[in-house]
Amino acid sequence: MTTLSPPSNKQASPSASPKLQPVTGQQPKSSVRVAILGCGQIADAHLSQIQRIKFAETVAVCDSLEDLAYQAAARFNVPAMFTDWREMLQQAQPDVVHLATPAHTHAALAIELMKAGVHVYVEKPFTLDVNEADRVLAVARETGKAICVGHDQLFDPVWLRVKQLVAQGAIGSVGFVESVLGYPINGQFGKLVASDPNHSVRRLPGGLFQNTISHPLYRMTDYLTDEVPTLIGGWERNTEFDFPTELHVSLLGEKVNGTLTFSTRIPPQRITRVYGEKGTLTVDFDTQVIRREARPRLPGAFAKLEAPLQHVTESVRNLTRNLWRFAWGDIHYFAGMKTLFEQFYRSIMHGSEPPIPAIEIRRVTHIMDQIFDHCRRQEGGQA
Repeated sequence: MTTLSPPSNKQASPSASPKLQPVTGQQPKSSVRVAILGCGQIADAHLSQIQRIKFAETVAVCDSLEDLAYQAAARFNVPAMFTDWREMLQQAQPDVVHLATPAHTHAALAIELMKAGVHVYVEKPFTLDVNEADRVLAVARETGKAICVGHDQLFDPVWLRVKQLVAQGAIGSVGFVESVLGYPINGQFGKLVASDPNHSVRRLPGGLFQNTISHPLYRMTDYLTDEVPTLIGGWERNTEFDFPTELHVSLLGEKVNGTLTFSTRIPPQRITRVYGEKGTLTVDFDTQVIRREARPRLPGAFAKLEAPLQHVTESVRNLTRNLWRFAWGDIHYFAGMKTLFEQFYRSIMHGSEPPIPAIEIRRVTHIMDQIFDHCRRQEGGQA
């Protein structure tokens, strides 16, 4: 792959989204041409979900390792493969490029791609830090190209249902959000990171956490809207490893507080609890289950019967909902990714606002920076 020139150091406020033009200039297209840059594991998810979108066509894949590009193209019936992204743009002429390369390449590649005339979807984490994010978002504004980040779990059917229940007043005003990510280090990717001291993830400012915590974090910041929340907590090192593997921080906002836990000591899980003044919603992304709990209204011993009955009722609702989704082929791990892709492509086709505003991309990136800086200070005894 061609060596990239360093990104511009020009800074600008990201509060405004780029002024977009439809992909054809004046008239929206009926379909979007998509290419994938980076054919590692996450590219499979992108390719499988793009295939589910009727108005999207994957026209090319690209990776500096020819074998990776070849296998991705062969397995997903993509008509063209490349090892040079500039050649891919020239020959395949995509409207959108999905950036699924390692995180340390995101900023430079996103900038180069937008300057070359394409819209860009960036797999999480968006950039290494907020300074890089500012440069990328500035180029998006300058070029009028759309930029999106892979915050796909915000568009997962179970999270959209939680948002709907909260909006309907099911638990009253939200006051606290708890987000847990179980990430066993003995998993396939965890073993790879742990065994290689030069792995790209180990070199990230936030190490192992930076590669994954944007998911549980942005589920919290969906309700915790502060730009600079107060932070409590830190990370710790499992004695088996020479890098931090456990993270627990509290984010204290003006109206909503939250806790974020990343643990390699528990089974794989993606669970978020949203606490309101009238009750709690617990969402399990892996089982696609939502549990609604409210304080019993019946007095005394009757409350001991009311609470289990609520749980049975919730179980029946979840079973019915998931059976219906299963029948329609809509219950799968990356359901939110498909919805986010669709909304991003439609915003490009019609020149409308992207599904994740630039200001929110920056805010989440900034809070991640704050978390990692805080943890390093705590570890060094400076806070």
